[in-house]
Amino acid sequence: MKSSPLRLILLICFVDLVGFGLIIPLQAVYAERLNATGFTLGMLMGVYALMQLIFNPILGRWSDRVGRRKVLLLSLAGSVLSHVLLGVADLASSLPLLFIARVCDGVTGANIATAQAYIADITTARDRARGMGLFGAAFGFGFVVGPALGAGLAFIGGWVSGPGHGSAWPAFGAAAITFVALVLVWRYLPESRPDAVENRSRYPGVDFLRQLRSVLGHARLRELFTISFFNVFAFVLLEVTFVYLCVHRFGITETGTGILFAYIGILMVIVQGGLVGRLSRAFGEAKLIATGPFIAAFGLLILSGVPLVGTTAVAWTCLIVGCIPTAFGQGLTGPSLNALISRQTGSGHQGGVLGLSQGVGSFARTLAPLAGGALYDVGPSWPYWVGAALFALVGLFAAGVQKAQQQSIEGPDSAKLSR
Repeated sequence: MKSSPLRLILLICFVDLVGFGLIIPLQAVYAERLNATGFTLGMLMGVYALMQLIFNPILGRWSDRVGRRKVLLLSLAGSVLSHVLLGVADLASSLPLLFIARVCDGVTGANIATAQAYIADITTARDRARGMGLFGAAFGFGFVVGPALGAGLAFIGGWVSGPGHGSAWPAFGAAAITFVALVLVWRYLPESRPDAVENRSRYPGVDFLRQLRSVLGHARLRELFTISFFNVFAFVLLEVTFVYLCVHRFGITETGTGILFAYIGILMVIVQGGLVGRLSRAFGEAKLIATGPFIAAFGLLILSGVPLVGTTAVAWTCLIVGCIPTAFGQGLTGPSLNALISRQTGSGHQGGVLGLSQGVGSFARTLAPLAGGALYDVGPSWPYWVGAALFALVGLFAAGVQKAQQQSIEGPDSAKLSR
């Protein structure tokens, strides 16, 4: 493992995800202020995912052709612009501008898949799960610092600008922090694929369709993509309704929302930064993706009690305790899936296949927010019951293909996707 570039890309990911973490908890706050229903909030989150579904695989494949660095620069620049638009939308109380901001970020938001491909470039197969786990830890740590910083900026903004305008401050803060990540990539990050320019394709769209067919024809990748889709779908049912649940049940503010997301981020850091690498070496990634969904399902069942229990103290207990197995299960599954997908792929196709994987996740994030918002409008516990059932089904499917997955990655390189 090339430690110096790895440390640098993790630092850049952390800085970028601090900006990302500033925004995520506040999407529901923005929508709530504009009197949006749960379904409208689902549309707001779904349109971002729809744009990622369309553009993330293409940009990931471009990163194989023209290099990771150029695509990272493009995606970070798009994020800076979208965060500025988000702040302006909040100041103007404009729901259409809020949608435009999320569309802009979705179109250029290939930084996660490209960063994962960069890590795959500079790690060996043995260290791949550890590298993806460290990426997940940077993601989680960004969710510790980002929401906490967002809570502080919202508090200061409310004090300086008045209660109606304080929530715009985190959006502009996210733009500034993401700009720092942009500068770090431009100034310090070396290209991980120095030969990428020589492989540039004149027809990236045709290239993308060809690789999509190849992936769908590869049994082990097809299984992993199926697991990825339903795993993300189940988790987004929580993600899209969590803030609304906390606002409606406890009446928390933007500051409280940021603190709650920081708590979840700490849990993710503990799992992905300290445990995933060790557990994957001890048991293998395939076993982890067959175990993590069951743990997450248990967490969602606990969270489903938040709107049902009578006393506020018990509801808070359900919330704090339920987040632990949910974060633990998801923290095991996500990096292990990414590592397995990467290990099933030849070295010249990491960006494209990981981009397709993000595209599958984006497809789930396009559909799940609409389902989650509609389920929440029926009853606040419904998204968590349905999510728990989906996690259980994912775990059963992953257990069924576990042996074939493990044998495949231990087999000859010719079994990997390389065309």
